[in-house]
Amino acid sequence: MSKGLVSLAGGHVVFGEAVSRIAESLSPLGAAARIVAESYALVAEMRRINLEKVQVADDKEIKLALLDQRRRESSATLRQMRQELGRADDSAKALRECMVNMQRETVKPGVASEDRRAYLELTQHFTTMLVQHHADLTGGVASVVDKVLNGSGAAALAPTPREQGSGPAQNGGRGRDRRR
Repeated sequence: MSKGLVSLAGGHVVFGEAVSRIAESLSPLGAAARIVAESYALVAEMRRINLEKVQVADDKEIKLALLDQRRRESSATLRQMRQELGRADDSAKALRECMVNMQRETVKPGVASEDRRAYLELTQHFTTMLVQHHADLTGGVASVVDKVLNGSGAAALAPTPREQGSGPAQNGGRGRDRRR
């Protein structure tokens, strides 16, 4: 309860100095002045409590709406990721098939050495593409998990600039990051 008009002390209602001043102003009412002043103080306190109750209910509704929005965003993000994973799986499968085809051609009898070299280089190229494909996919999954756990716009799991520069594509395709 507010200290201005009404408060509780030891389980009893205590009226503040303002209520006494109001009762003095209402002295033409006689003995009823104190009752009117105290009644006013109790009504004012009940209004304040009801207003707080409404504010708490409004805050609760806002938080529930935000949680519902986050749930919808998370569900949509997970659906999108499921679709992307399906497409990624198809493209990874195609890359693996290309690698197998190149390897078959490499070991065929009678293949010219320059053709064999081309098949070997293509096999290496598709291997690099597959590794990069998996690395990109892993980063995408981490981003989606971050969004689901922390909400949209969250960057808790976003790679730091140092982590971003550690893949083969970021260091000029020279292979391993030499900082390790």
